[in-house]
Amino acid sequence: MDNFMENPWFIRIVALLLTLLLFVSANDLGKSSGTTPNDMETNHTDTIVDVPVELIYDSENLVVTGAPKTVNVNIKGQRRFVEATKRQRDFSVYIDLSDVELGKHRVPIKYKDISDKLVTNIDPVYADISLQEKVTEEFRVEAEFNRSILAEGFEADPPEVEPKTVKITAAKDTIEKITYVKATIDASGLINDTIKRGANVTVLDRDLNKLDVIIEPPSVSVTIPVKNPRKNISLKIKETGTPPEDIVIKTVSTNTPEIMVFGRTEVLQDLNEIEISVDVSNIREDTEMEVPIKYPEGVNRITPDKIKVEITTAKKMEETTINDIPLKNKGLDPKFDIELLTPADGAVSLKVSGETEDVKKASNSNIQVFLQLEGLSAGEHEVDLMVEGPEGLEYELSTKKVKVILTEKENV
Repeated sequence: MDNFMENPWFIRIVALLLTLLLFVSANDLGKSSGTTPNDMETNHTDTIVDVPVELIYDSENLVVTGAPKTVNVNIKGQRRFVEATKRQRDFSVYIDLSDVELGKHRVPIKYKDISDKLVTNIDPVYADISLQEKVTEEFRVEAEFNRSILAEGFEADPPEVEPKTVKITAAKDTIEKITYVKATIDASGLINDTIKRGANVTVLDRDLNKLDVIIEPPSVSVTIPVKNPRKNISLKIKETGTPPEDIVIKTVSTNTPEIMVFGRTEVLQDLNEIEISVDVSNIREDTEMEVPIKYPEGVNRITPDKIKVEITTAKKMEETTINDIPLKNKGLDPKFDIELLTPADGAVSLKVSGETEDVKKASNSNIQVFLQLEGLSAGEHEVDLMVEGPEGLEYELSTKKVKVILTEKENV
């Protein structure tokens, strides 16, 4: 056995097997990782996006506009250098304006700290910039909000801003373009009370384009005073429906002649009276009821929103006329004879009114008309007439007085 292992051919065969095993293992590892040592040496291209651009200039006294905030960096070279640069991002992109005069210029966008083993291109290559003196001016802030956020019937006074002014720093030509300095308040849902919110300040030109400026402070406090205008309004009661045939509605009234109405000013200006509808269709007796008040358009609250209404009723009255009712004497002294001067026929007509059933019962048989003759002496007199009949009826004579002559009897 020892002689066999010492045989040169045995040693050569074992070495060959080990070499084949290492070769197979290396191939399998390369396939599983997808990258071989040789791959890392091949050329590769990639793009690093949104790389910030640093501006080098006198920021205390100058303003730069037109420079891009970010650029894309295209790199090409061995994969290991490309991937390391993209992963670490330990380079910078900049625009050097240190020696650039005031005005508009096309300047190169440069980079540093990228391996010289890579081919590097910046996209874009140039920037069209404007370098100007820095100017600071004070502007008044105008607050605005969408009035559709006000709840129904509510309105707002002009918004209040604190602080009222802000300082705006920008290039001189940008300052000259400023037309609007606004603070727009954002409120969710409908509001029915005064609100106070913080709002960012926005600077716009005449075409409502946002301008790139420095604002101090960048936000302000906006107060929107919300109110609910009100007015005393009188009530007008309107009867609706038809009462039963035998019922008359005498009065429909309320002890609440006015109500407090809340709503927008333009609505209240034209509102002087609110009509209340009261249905009398089923009213047969004196009644007290609660009636809701209908809200006019643009009104959000009414106090009170219900009122008590009192209805007084009466039975429907009917009338008839009874003709030729003979006149009777009452209180005539037996020693006198009476002669009726007017009316010549000794009868009168009588208008009788009252509830239907009672009027139907009225007739000559239960109604009498008397001459009031008590205490009269001989001679001519104008005498009052008196009606006696069923209670619950009203009477109206065709004539209320008659003329008579009293004479003493001869044989008395």
